[in-house]
Amino acid sequence: MEQAMYWLVGAIGSPLISWLKGQFGLHGKAAVWLTLAVSAVLAAAALLLTGELTAAAFNAENLLAVLGQILAAATLVYKLLGEGSQVN
Repeated sequence: MEQAMYWLVGAIGSPLISWLKGQFGLHGKAAVWLTLAVSAVLAAAALLLTGELTAAAFNAENLLAVLGQILAAATLVYKLLGEGSQVN
Protein backbone atom coordinates (compact mmCIF):
# COMPACT_ATOMS: atom_id res chain seq x y z
CA MET A 1 0.00 0.00 0.00
CA GLU A 2 2.87 2.34 0.74
CA GLN A 3 4.19 1.99 -2.82
CA ALA A 4 0.83 3.08 -4.23
CA MET A 5 0.91 6.18 -2.06
CA TYR A 6 4.34 7.15 -3.40
CA TRP A 7 3.09 6.86 -7.00
CA LEU A 8 -0.05 8.84 -6.10
CA VAL A 9 2.02 11.59 -4.49
CA GLY A 10 4.16 11.72 -7.63
CA ALA A 11 1.08 12.00 -9.82
CA ILE A 12 -0.17 14.87 -7.68
CA GLY A 13 3.27 16.45 -7.81
CA SER A 14 3.25 16.85 -11.58
CA PRO A 15 0.56 19.56 -11.73
CA LEU A 16 2.16 21.26 -8.73
CA ILE A 17 5.54 21.36 -10.45
CA SER A 18 4.00 22.65 -13.68
CA TRP A 19 2.17 25.38 -11.78
CA LEU A 20 5.31 26.43 -9.91
CA LYS A 21 7.34 26.54 -13.12
CA GLY A 22 4.68 28.79 -14.64
CA GLN A 23 4.54 31.05 -11.59
CA PHE A 24 8.30 31.54 -11.50
CA GLY A 25 8.81 31.40 -15.27
CA LEU A 26 11.48 28.72 -14.97
CA HIS A 27 13.02 26.90 -17.92
CA GLY A 28 16.00 24.63 -18.49
CA LYS A 29 18.24 23.77 -15.54
CA ALA A 30 16.28 25.91 -13.11
CA ALA A 31 13.11 23.94 -13.91
CA VAL A 32 14.96 20.65 -13.36
CA TRP A 33 16.22 21.81 -9.97
CA LEU A 34 12.70 22.93 -9.02
CA THR A 35 11.36 19.50 -10.03
CA LEU A 36 13.98 17.77 -7.91
CA ALA A 37 13.34 20.03 -4.91
CA VAL A 38 9.56 19.59 -5.04
CA SER A 39 9.98 15.83 -5.44
CA ALA A 40 12.30 15.72 -2.41
CA VAL A 41 9.77 17.62 -0.29
CA LEU A 42 6.96 15.34 -1.47
CA ALA A 43 9.10 12.26 -0.74
CA ALA A 44 9.76 13.45 2.81
CA ALA A 45 6.06 14.20 3.29
CA ALA A 46 5.08 10.76 1.97
CA LEU A 47 7.56 9.09 4.29
CA LEU A 48 6.18 11.08 7.22
CA LEU A 49 2.62 10.07 6.35
CA THR A 50 3.55 6.39 6.20
CA GLY A 51 5.49 6.66 9.45
CA GLU A 52 8.79 5.65 7.84
CA LEU A 53 10.57 8.96 8.40
CA THR A 54 11.34 9.49 12.05
CA ALA A 55 14.30 11.06 13.78
CA ALA A 56 15.19 7.74 15.39
CA ALA A 57 15.02 5.66 12.22
CA PHE A 58 16.13 8.04 9.45
CA ASN A 59 17.33 6.10 6.46
CA ALA A 60 18.79 8.12 3.60
CA GLU A 61 18.59 5.10 1.29
CA ASN A 62 14.83 4.87 1.83
CA LEU A 63 14.41 8.60 1.21
CA LEU A 64 16.32 8.35 -2.08
CA ALA A 65 14.28 5.33 -3.18
CA VAL A 66 11.00 7.14 -2.51
CA LEU A 67 12.36 10.29 -4.16
CA GLY A 68 13.07 8.24 -7.27
CA GLN A 69 9.56 6.77 -7.30
CA ILE A 70 7.93 10.16 -6.88
CA LEU A 71 10.14 11.76 -9.51
CA ALA A 72 9.38 8.91 -11.93
CA ALA A 73 5.64 9.17 -11.32
CA ALA A 74 5.65 12.94 -11.75
CA THR A 75 7.62 12.62 -14.99
CA LEU A 76 5.31 9.91 -16.29
CA VAL A 77 2.19 11.98 -15.60
CA TYR A 78 3.86 15.02 -17.14
CA LYS A 79 4.66 13.11 -20.33
CA LEU A 80 1.24 11.43 -20.51
CA LEU A 81 -0.56 14.77 -20.24
CA GLY A 82 1.33 15.96 -23.29
CA GLU A 83 3.05 18.83 -21.55
CA GLY A 84 6.38 17.05 -21.88
CA SER A 85 6.27 17.32 -25.65
CA GLN A 86 6.58 21.12 -25.48
CA VAL A 87 10.08 22.55 -25.51
CA ASN A 88 10.74 24.96 -22.66
